[in-house]
Amino acid sequence: MIKMEEENIRNSIRKFLIKKPRNTAEISFWLSKINKLSNIDLAEFLESDTGIVRIGEIRNSGVIDPSNSLSEWATKEWAEDHRRHMVDDLTGGY
Repeated sequence: MIKMEEENIRNSIRKFLIKKPRNTAEISFWLSKINKLSNIDLAEFLESDTGIVRIGEIRNSGVIDPSNSLSEWATKEWAEDHRRHMVDDLTGGY
């Protein structure tokens, strides 16, 4: 894959994830809808992006094989911001 095309895809995904996390299937569907899906291993591609983090797994989310799971992805900023809010909620803001 051409380096510039890779960077365009990364930027598009980051923008898609800015407001809320999405699972791998949602990201894949969205990329194909906007004609940006190349022949890539999406999970590997997302893992290699330092601005995107895996925040969990979704099980039994309409997946045909329940032994499979979907990863949930977010921007690093989203994850850090929400982690801070969770700590504030637990400590009462102290």
